[in-house]
Amino acid sequence: MPTALLNGTEIFYLDEGKGNPIVFIHGLGATHEMFEPQVETFSKSHRVICPDIRGNGQSGKLTGPIRTVLDRQCDDIALLLDKLGIEKAVFAGTSYGGVFCFHFVLRYPERVKALVITDSFGDTQIVGITEALLMLSQYGALWSIYLPRSWLIPAVKHQYRHWPLAQKHLVRIVSHMRNHEHVLQRLAINAANHTRNLGQVHCPALGLVGNFTKVGVRYMQRAMDAIPNSKLEIVPNSFDPTNLCQREIYDRLVADFLKEIGW
Repeated sequence: MPTALLNGTEIFYLDEGKGNPIVFIHGLGATHEMFEPQVETFSKSHRVICPDIRGNGQSGKLTGPIRTVLDRQCDDIALLLDKLGIEKAVFAGTSYGGVFCFHFVLRYPERVKALVITDSFGDTQIVGITEALLMLSQYGALWSIYLPRSWLIPAVKHQYRHWPLAQKHLVRIVSHMRNHEHVLQRLAINAANHTRNLGQVHCPALGLVGNFTKVGVRYMQRAMDAIPNSKLEIVPNSFDPTNLCQREIYDRLVADFLKEIGW
């Protein structure tokens, strides 16, 4: 698979299939590999682009400052689209990738045909004790990634025991995370607040969220409610990442959305 030297760094990416392009953006600490099932599905009908964004996988190093992390990552992918001759694409982001896609569409609205946002959020504003506890747990968990992998992997296996496909990918993700860059990216998205600007998004948008976390559903509802031309689907028996926990449902909903927008 190819790499491109862009914006002072090297970006590794997958480019499969022909047709209207879809760009899949992976979750925190993950790589293009978390969309292997979607590449299999959608490369039959579309051109599928799956980059490892800066600081992840086989792409170049990510450094501070935190406030510019998303800017630099989005600029990298805009330049990658230029290199690949793609003027506009559907952007599909899961978890961290959803925050990335919100940032990208606000920074480069002319490059986005539509959005598919999964298990993500537009902001981390605390509304109530449950969200406050979640935010505290996220900051506390930041430092757990420095624990030995032999400690983390059993916990991941247990958490995803009901979803074998997701379990396999999450174990791989935890095994290969780039610790310092993982922390930088977590701090970057925790500081982001896109919800207040999402009313400026005029492309169609589909939100997908697993029903296993009520706070996650609330975060997604708040973000998608801010986008004028959007809809939200709550996926049963699913957890982040829904594209792996409920692959068939995710693929069907995305395929239906693509047909709906004529892409």
